[in-house]
Amino acid sequence: MRNFILFLVNFLWITNVLAADDGIVSQNTLFDDADIIVRAAPTQAPTETPTDKNKFQAIKKAKELLRQTPRRLTIKGLPPTASASQSPKQTHKRAVSAAPFGLFWNSSITSTREQGIKLNLVDMKDYPNSYEAFDLPKSINFFERVFVTYGLSDQLYRIIAYSKPIDDDSSASKILGHYHTYSEYLDKKYGNMQQQFSPALITKTIPDEKDKEKETTIEEPAPLGNSDFLSQLASGTAVLYSTYHNDEVEAVLSIGVNGDNQSYLVIEYRNLNIIKQLENNTIDAL
Repeated sequence: MRNFILFLVNFLWITNVLAADDGIVSQNTLFDDADIIVRAAPTQAPTETPTDKNKFQAIKKAKELLRQTPRRLTIKGLPPTASASQSPKQTHKRAVSAAPFGLFWNSSITSTREQGIKLNLVDMKDYPNSYEAFDLPKSINFFERVFVTYGLSDQLYRIIAYSKPIDDDSSASKILGHYHTYSEYLDKKYGNMQQQFSPALITKTIPDEKDKEKETTIEEPAPLGNSDFLSQLASGTAVLYSTYHNDEVEAVLSIGVNGDNQSYLVIEYRNLNIIKQLENNTIDAL
């Protein structure tokens, strides 16, 4: 115990000597608040022995010093070190790219709303986190409804647009005109256009080759735009669509018919890179 008290006395005496030394570095010129604690040690042991009164005062001051919490200091010009109870905030910016209607691929629901776009949640089977989008930065009058899908990862990867319904004729000539126009536009933007047409089969009777008095029934494909094309599209016996793609985006243009026998266009866009990334993440996690 006696040795411990003598250690504290000598410690305080050393501190007083150093504080009076003109060669000591000023704390105000080198340090700000809090991260490292600076201590100095003498180059030589002191030879002067304190008096009993000084010992008593030194012990008292030493006890007070031990009860104090040391100040945390940091060197000017160096970044402060986070304390154990704090973790530095890290911001990770998403890489986004321009998408149709002024949207951005890979954007989150929050960042899309920050563009001033209104999103209303809708229920789409197999497409979680889907919304109908309003007040789009780049709207097309012909397309009155646009839906966006973010999926479980909150990344915009799918956009689907529906045109205004049209009162069409039986051969669907009006919607076919729009179909060919937007097909050209999409091919110019994305390229690699491929049209897929699955015709309806119509029944036809022809004279039998062997017996001219008899008739033979055959089925043959109905041409695109035939006199019953609208009803064939409505029933699904005829299907018409085209695909387009570049290295990032795939687009599909198709024709639909609603319950009022009105025709309309549908364009579905999908970001191939994001879909591939999500697939790889799933495979990596397995």
